[in-house]
Amino acid sequence: MSCLSKKSSKHFDDPDSSRTILMRINETESSFFLSNNQTIISLPVGFDLISTRYFKHTPPTYDDIEYAINYIEDEIEKVVPQIASNGFTLITDMGFIRQIAILSGLTDSSEIHFKRDDLEYIFGQYAEIAMGRHPYPHESDISPKFYAQLLIFREFMHHLKFDYVTIKSMS
Repeated sequence: MSCLSKKSSKHFDDPDSSRTILMRINETESSFFLSNNQTIISLPVGFDLISTRYFKHTPPTYDDIEYAINYIEDEIEKVVPQIASNGFTLITDMGFIRQIAILSGLTDSSEIHFKRDDLEYIFGQYAEIAMGRHPYPHESDISPKFYAQLLIFREFMHHLKFDYVTIKSMS
């Protein structure tokens, strides 16, 4: 069930933010702050929720991931018309998304532009692990929590049709 409300969002004072969407993914839900009309859309899709409900193995199996994808996609479809790219720029300040970007080979900085294609590559590598490939040394986090974070982020980027996300340091 999605929740739409009119609110202001803390830490969202970018002067060029009239066409931006701030994405936050936490333990129990995900939220999107649409700057053009000051609306927050929340979904019951969080990384602890996904990892405890769907991931019964470490690393999660291919089947575990498929079940989680079905749930996440069903929730995303409820809000696609309100959120999907439509000329908006997606931004986030989530530390785990920054870590995924760095894992893809990007350099850490105060503002990182992380392309969906690079995310898809990382997701593909972790999908191979879920299908039985042993992780490489740089793929050290194979926990259900990491898989849930990666999966949720990937599904949002894919189904909401964002070509990239700008990862900002917001404090």
